[in-house]
Amino acid sequence: MKIRTDLLETFIPLNTLPPERLSYLVHELGLRVFEDGESIPFCEEGSGQTVYLLAGTVRVQVGDTSERISAGEAQSWYPIQISRDQGATVLAQGTVHVLFLDSVKLDQVLSWEQTSRYFESELAQDLNLTDTRWLRTLLRAPLFYRISAAYLKEMFSRMQINVVAQGEEIVRFAEPADACYFIKAGRAEVMVPDARGDEHCLAILGPGQYFGEEGLLYSGQRNATVRMMTAGEVLRLERADFDTFLRAPVVNECSLEVIQAQGVSRWCWLDVRLGEELTQASLPGAWHIPLHSLRAQTVLLEKTQRYMVFCDTGRRSTAAAFLLQGHGLQCDVLAGGLHSLGVQGWNQLLQEFAR
Repeated sequence: MKIRTDLLETFIPLNTLPPERLSYLVHELGLRVFEDGESIPFCEEGSGQTVYLLAGTVRVQVGDTSERISAGEAQSWYPIQISRDQGATVLAQGTVHVLFLDSVKLDQVLSWEQTSRYFESELAQDLNLTDTRWLRTLLRAPLFYRISAAYLKEMFSRMQINVVAQGEEIVRFAEPADACYFIKAGRAEVMVPDARGDEHCLAILGPGQYFGEEGLLYSGQRNATVRMMTAGEVLRLERADFDTFLRAPVVNECSLEVIQAQGVSRWCWLDVRLGEELTQASLPGAWHIPLHSLRAQTVLLEKTQRYMVFCDTGRRSTAAAFLLQGHGLQCDVLAGGLHSLGVQGWNQLLQEFAR
């Protein structure tokens, strides 16, 4: 059953979030169905889950007193939250549908939505902005959920604002990558060459979107040409500042020891190497999407999954993880890639998959 974002707007405090944030949380939801008389988990401190009644009726039993809550009533707008110390139980009356949401993720989104409003106002003053719509769009990208507003403010202070003309190439295919860019005004086209050298449009970017990060993360060269379709303004962030403010906080690396402790089944494994490389070593059941085609295929990936991205050295998987998190996907990186494992580590990883 697919949950619509407008349905989430009936719950508190989800009703305080804009559609972009709700769309992100939709993919974090779990739906469970309980039959008559079954006990339903409820929110409590440290449980890690926020629980909402979506459909049906439940009976809350506390000692000798009981209370009925039906979906649609005012009480159902709030999470089902009762003190465990009271010895309470929540039982389904008939068929009941319940939503479960990771409390940490919810708190993360709520906190960032609230603090980003103040940050947006402060930054608008610092940059003398009269139109902050592009900034609001940018700050609502999932990429920034793990970065504090104060950290981002320092990052923006390091950026250079460039006025650009229609037709101007901001980055060019195969040239060295030395910065990434954020579009403040105007529209740009992302062009990639085919085997014959003919250009094809991969994407069109507008205010609040960014580009150029892949070259910084992976090859050191541009993998596309980005050309302005209109006149506009872009903000330039140098490589060193990108590494400090975006790369380090966003990409999470996991060693083989961490993976073994948590179990390989926690992740859906994603191989971003070229097809020719799979003949040397491959993991059973891993998805294979080469890095160069990953941006176009993110729609195929489930946002309810957590991905372990890997390649040979970790460079390509780092670039892939950054890209995926920018699209709201959860992922980690195999630290150092397959080469770092050695023969013994490779065999240990294969044994984990065989269990």
